[in-house]
Order: sequence, then structure tokens, then C-alpha cells
Amino acid sequence: FIKFPEVETIITRYRPIRVYVDGEVENPGLRTLDGELSIRAINSENNLNVFENKDNNDSESASKYFPTVFDAIRASGGITQFSNLKNIQIIRKDKISNGSGKISATLNFEDLLNLGNNSQNIRIYDSDIIVVKRGNKPNSALLTKAIQSRLNPTFINVFVTGRVNSPGRQIVSRASVLSDAIDMAGGAKALRGPVRFIRFQSDGSIDKRKIKLTQNKRGQYRNPYLKNGDLIIVGNSLITATNEVIEEFANPFIGVFSTYGL
Repeated sequence: FIKFPEVETIITRYRPIRVYVDGEVENPGLRTLDGELSIRAINSENNLNVFENKDNNDSESASKYFPTVFDAIRASGGITQFSNLKNIQIIRKDKISNGSGKISATLNFEDLLNLGNNSQNIRIYDSDIIVVKRGNKPNSALLTKAIQSRLNPTFINVFVTGRVNSPGRQIVSRASVLSDAIDMAGGAKALRGPVRFIRFQSDGSIDKRKIKLTQNKRGQYRNPYLKNGDLIIVGNSLITATNEVIEEFANPFIGVFSTYGL
């Protein structure tokens, strides 16, 4: 028996937490984050460090932090052009000592992106629900801020095929629109038809658009901002389509006549 034991407890690892992110984010749904994140690991991935505790003199402790609302939104692919960052709702289970139930709060994330105000970037806990509300108008300037702060990824992958000079997967900026992706694919060929735009939505639906390739303004319905995995097909013109039909019809007969001649 030890009459006066001195016990020291050291936490070696925090368990992961699961939060639900809904609303105007790229990939809403249930997200699992590590219970403790490393600033050094994030910096090595070229992500923004907005979490470091300047008052902590212990360098080892200062390189660790608990996951925040910023991390949850970032794990969901970032915001969209319609995200209302002034109205982010977080719903949390209340303590049993307070009668359990749920409590909620509204956060303003625009100050974080525009002014670097980290007070709204609160720590998140297991079973939290984060809802990013939708704004009435698109906000391309805020989307640019989100990319600069690494809340959104800098680059995305889209696929451009059809009547372009270099079809295939294209790596474009997160702030790119449909016309930018076609330019990255070497531009559309002289003989071309309408563009088909296909996007798989987070709710399982498919957004299909038939677009005439003209000088549409950035962010409009006919020249939308791109998301990861978008498919762009530059179609055939009447001349190229007619030529394909003739080739399909004539090729078997060409083979017959060649054999007959031999």
C-alpha cells in the first residue's frame, strides 16, 4: 500500500471525432477527423495555419491543436459560391449536468477569411452538426478568399473531351469556370457543336446542361464555376456529325470493294 501516491497521467492519443457537415459545402455528409491535429503536418501540405497558440511556449505542445470548424468545412471540400459564411450554425449535445438536450450557436466566418479573426473558429466535439446556410447571390470574391486561406483546395480535377485539341483530365484552379477548362484543354476546334456539361451532385442527382460556347460571363448558368469531377463534352458540329455518319456507312462497303478488287 502506498499512502501518498503521486500519479501523473499522460495522454498519448485522442480518439477520432465524427461530425456532420451539411448545407453549402462541396461534399456534405459525415466526416471523421483525428482527435488531435498537427500544425506541422498541415504546413507540410501547404495548408494555412490559423490555429497556433501564440501563448504556449512549449514547441511540442504548440504544434498540436484540437480540430475546429475550419477543419470540418475543409474536410468537406470547402465552401461554394453560394455559402453564407455569416450564418454558420453549429448544433451540439449539451452536458448531462445541464439537463442534456442540444444547444446551438451561430458563427460568422467572414471575419476569419477577411480579417483573420480566429475567435469564431471554435473547437468541435464528437457528434457536432455544422450547417452552412445558403446565400441569395453567388460571392466569387469570398470563394477566392477561401482558396487563399486553404479552406478550399487550390486545384481540382475536371474532364474535358470531344472536339478539343487536348482531351483528357485537366487540373484547373478552384476558381475556374467552364470556359477556362476548355482553354486548358487546348481550346475547342473550329468545327464544333454545343457543349454538354455534366455534374454529379452530392445528393445523388445529375446536373446536365447543353450550352452554346459563347462569351458568357463567369459564374453564369452557361459558364458555371467548376467542381471536382465535372465532365465537359464539346460536341460535334453538323458537318463533323455528317462526316461520321458517312464513314460509318461507307467503311463496310470499302472493305467489300477492296476484297473484290483483290
